[in-house]
Amino acid sequence: MFNSVFRRISLGVLLLMVGTIPALIASEEVKWEKTLEDSIAKAAKIGKPMMMDFYTDW
Repeated sequence: MFNSVFRRISLGVLLLMVGTIPALIASEEVKWEKTLEDSIAKAAKIGKPMMMDFYTDW
């Protein structure tokens, strides 16, 4: 019985590792621009949309 439980746990851990390691390797870091003008120019140049996020702690 112990052998069967150990195999199931091992298989679960293996599947978890196989599923998460490629996602961690492929993730990219966000590269921030210095100014809004630089960001707009870069987005227009490469043809990708730009996201802006505003918030406040009033």
